[in-house]
Amino acid sequence: MAVLPLGSAEAAAYPVNNKTLTDNPLYESGRLPSTSCPEKPIKRLSPSSAKTYLTGVLTCLNRTWESHLRKAGVKFSKPKATFSTKPPARFCGTKWDKDWVEYYCDDSKSLHIVLDKSLLKEPEDLYLFNLISMDYGQHVQNLTGIWRAYERTPYRNKAEEAEQNRRYNLQSDCLAATFIKSVWPSLDRDKEDWADLLYYLRDWAGKYNGSRKNITYWADRGFKSADPASCNTWAAPSSKVA
Repeated sequence: MAVLPLGSAEAAAYPVNNKTLTDNPLYESGRLPSTSCPEKPIKRLSPSSAKTYLTGVLTCLNRTWESHLRKAGVKFSKPKATFSTKPPARFCGTKWDKDWVEYYCDDSKSLHIVLDKSLLKEPEDLYLFNLISMDYGQHVQNLTGIWRAYERTPYRNKAEEAEQNRRYNLQSDCLAATFIKSVWPSLDRDKEDWADLLYYLRDWAGKYNGSRKNITYWADRGFKSADPASCNTWAAPSSKVA
């Protein structure tokens, strides 16, 4: 998950006091609609089948989030998705970091995923499904104005800067989980598959992504509710976004 730049370092007060973040229409339209999104076959170390798989998930994401955002009165547009087997030199005007496997670009409303061997070694779990769902969560944050408000929210010091980054990233984790729950009956998965995904997500823990405990907390919160209202990290206490 990419570390994202933030706004100016003018004086700020906590908790966050920006209604675009804390009282966004995203939170007011109820649960995501329950729809069907059966997974397409995917083969180990096969970029072509992974692209087909992810394109299928993207179709479901477009359908679900368009319905929810239109209900919320938010103008909808689809993101552009591209895939490659090797990292691009640059994406979104930024040099591609060697540790990235994906990146969502707010400026162009596009996402890119690198389908390399490390990502496709064991593709039968939910990791890929969640990865593109998380990128889509950032697209939702962009469409609803959350990204822009986050970028412009001031902070007093480096600690607050890092906390705001975690609030943003943990929210996209949670939004991904709400989508997964909305299509869960069609995935032919069981509770062990979800538990396995939570285990893998803990590896994202860090200064800008949150603790292992809080990554699990927000993802599981979104999964249990299927409601974006449960993903309001901006109104949460600092302990929940540490």
